[in-house]
Amino acid sequence: MDKVIQDKYAKTFHASLMMKFNNNLITVRLSEGKEKSTWDFTPGDDWLVVKAGTIPNGMEFRYVSHTEDRLHYHIHLSGQPDKKLGVSRNGYLGFYRIAEVTDYWEIEPLYLDRDRLFCHLRDQSGNKVKVMNYAPSYWGYDHPPAPLNVKEGEVATFALDLSC
Repeated sequence: MDKVIQDKYAKTFHASLMMKFNNNLITVRLSEGKEKSTWDFTPGDDWLVVKAGTIPNGMEFRYVSHTEDRLHYHIHLSGQPDKKLGVSRNGYLGFYRIAEVTDYWEIEPLYLDRDRLFCHLRDQSGNKVKVMNYAPSYWGYDHPPAPLNVKEGEVATFALDLSC
């Protein structure tokens, strides 16, 4: 792993998560049960979604360990240490308060650009996080929130933004 990346990210830090799409960065944030959805069910709060033009949620990446090509973290909501990122039985990413989440998340660094780490996010089994129900040629402000999933969708590239 690149020494600069290891020195900067092989520790606990706070960041927002953005998804790269057509050379733009789109916000990754929590779902709200009241909003229009493209899901196959009505989502409640605290699922991770992608939605253009919204404010990202800050997250705490608690460092666990690293390998030659991965950084391992438990991911919590900033200011809410009791909410931890996990995966539902259907593969959706969400923050859990009551259910115990023991698995860590893997960051696969791709490159650094403007103090952002571009990466793939993987679950502990190595499955890449994907975005569901997106329009490949367009993603505007009126596009409904799209869920993140480890089982289906299009593989997403993310940016960790430390300026949150």
